[in-house]
Amino acid sequence: MRQSRFPLLSAPRTLALVMGLAIATPWVVSAAPPADPSQPGGPAMSKELLTAMRRDLGLDAQQAARYLDAERSAMTRIPEVKRRLGAAYAGSWLERGDDGRFRLVVASTRADAAAQVEDLAAKTQLVARSLAQLDAAKAGLDAIGKQRKPDRGIHTWYVDVKTNQVVVEADPMAQHAALDFVAASGVDAAAVRFVQSRGEPRPTNIIGGERYNLATGGWCSIGFPVTRGADTGFATAGHCGAVGTNTNGVNGIVQGTFAGSNFPGNDMAWVRITNQASWPLRNWVTNYAGGTVPIVGQQQAAIGAAVCRSGGNTGYRCGTITANNVTVNYAAGAVFGLTSSSACVGFGDSGGSFITPAGQAQGVTSGGQNLGANDNCAQNPPVTFHQPLVPLLNAYGLTLFTGAGGGAAPTITRFVCPNYNDSGAGRYWCFVEYTSATPANAVWSGASGTTYNSPGLSEFTGRCLSGQRLRLTVTVTNAAGSTARTSALFSCPTGPIP
Repeated sequence: MRQSRFPLLSAPRTLALVMGLAIATPWVVSAAPPADPSQPGGPAMSKELLTAMRRDLGLDAQQAARYLDAERSAMTRIPEVKRRLGAAYAGSWLERGDDGRFRLVVASTRADAAAQVEDLAAKTQLVARSLAQLDAAKAGLDAIGKQRKPDRGIHTWYVDVKTNQVVVEADPMAQHAALDFVAASGVDAAAVRFVQSRGEPRPTNIIGGERYNLATGGWCSIGFPVTRGADTGFATAGHCGAVGTNTNGVNGIVQGTFAGSNFPGNDMAWVRITNQASWPLRNWVTNYAGGTVPIVGQQQAAIGAAVCRSGGNTGYRCGTITANNVTVNYAAGAVFGLTSSSACVGFGDSGGSFITPAGQAQGVTSGGQNLGANDNCAQNPPVTFHQPLVPLLNAYGLTLFTGAGGGAAPTITRFVCPNYNDSGAGRYWCFVEYTSATPANAVWSGASGTTYNSPGLSEFTGRCLSGQRLRLTVTVTNAAGSTARTSALFSCPTGPIP
């Protein structure tokens, strides 16, 4: 959806990144860290973020905080899960247990998976096909989709790790076409599940508006600020404009030019700022309530994780990630490698940002299903697609702008010890979240255990005995200095933490 409005966040000449959307039937289209209910001294979740998560996900303040902690934890653990299981890895996702806690679930083709990852996952699931096998089957469908244009009634196909199958979505009147499509690919039909879908994917329309204006008419939403050498710019959707298309801000000031654009096949583009004096970069995404979400990184979130998007039409909306590596059969041609979610979108949101509540940039809005006259926010649940950011950055040699500059010690933004989502039964987890302008390292002291590190996040886990008292300290260090945080004295958690 191209409706271009460019949100000016703090000053009328500031390039603030905004999440945008593409809408339904597939078509192209500052939150603080959450509060820790167990530690009153923690930072508070922003009112705007809590409002969005309550409205779109049905979570209260405590549930939202625990959800976000589980989401960040999964980002850190999944790489180690993949390493341990190797070829037997069949995918992973977040789910909510009967006790209200959010946990990481891992699927594997090996019966001993539970023993291999018992310290990383709350639950394991034995399945018939590995993720590599599912991806190969999906690649077979992609191959036939590139050789010949699929029937318009076939809408999407993707890997569903929860059911251990490849899903093909098609209109009820196109079921025979879908069967023929799978047969022509040579993919094992036993690995495929057919789902009826009445929402045809389509690129969003160009209509007048704000966010950022296209010289060719219409508007789209800004995705994320990027750099390439001395050049600055922003990522957006490929269907918004061809290479050479000029853009202006909503204030009429000349802004930039599309320096790269791909659609269909992918839905990615970037605009090079030609007027840097008027459009300095800011590492923000607007929440359309007077605040911003800081952009802190680009780590991919897990299936089931919360994700929010911001766009010029429907504003700031949240949902959950439902599938990765989705192929969407738009009228203009198939687009490969998209991610689907339940964050609703509308026309004009195209190109805008998808970001986790913790500030990890995920991608730019591509499209959605069942858009109706304006958006799909009344659908239950909405189906939306975004172009993942990392492939976009790699395609054009770009770097995500996070506002990082040298000279400062790390800043700890969140510290939870023990973590209520995973601690219990004589095992405890702690985590620290931090920002650092330069590479940093986190070291835990006070007990023996295992540390899992990823940029901006470190987790520690250990075992303990009933009645044992523990106090842990984490020290985060970069070239400029160190910052430390120490937990309160706590008893070995033998049962779930309330």
